[in-house]
Amino acid sequence: MKNDLPTKFETEIWVAMNRATRRIQSDIGAALKNAGLPPLKWYDLLWSLERHGGQLRPYELAQDTIFEQSNLSHLSKRLAAEGLVEFVEFGSDRRGKVLKITSEGRDLRKRMWSIYGPMLHERLRAFRKVDGWQAFIEAEQDQANPD
Repeated sequence: MKNDLPTKFETEIWVAMNRATRRIQSDIGAALKNAGLPPLKWYDLLWSLERHGGQLRPYELAQDTIFEQSNLSHLSKRLAAEGLVEFVEFGSDRRGKVLKITSEGRDLRKRMWSIYGPMLHERLRAFRKVDGWQAFIEAEQDQANPD
């Protein structure tokens, strides 16, 4: 019988990747908050729009980000209320909408990146010397448990 379950080593890789991601996101989120900037998820939505020419239909945005549709809808409305994005009609289809980043949204994303980018670079440098998955797991454990 074929075993389709992950090995112990594969599970350790998965856990290390998730811990590292969660820790890095938490650190960056705290730095943004300390600077008086909005949550990291705002950046993700704004960056997705900017990367795709400044506008996407909601379903395209959902495919490009890690947000659930309901969370994306709520977040989009919040950013629209803040003047960071706007909903515009999609061509001749009045029912179809496109989410478009505003100049205020672009400016905010750049301000957020001035903190996010350097911190991401710094945190990922810890894994630069990693040679293989075992070293990654050990590096993540060292980052999680500094002495």
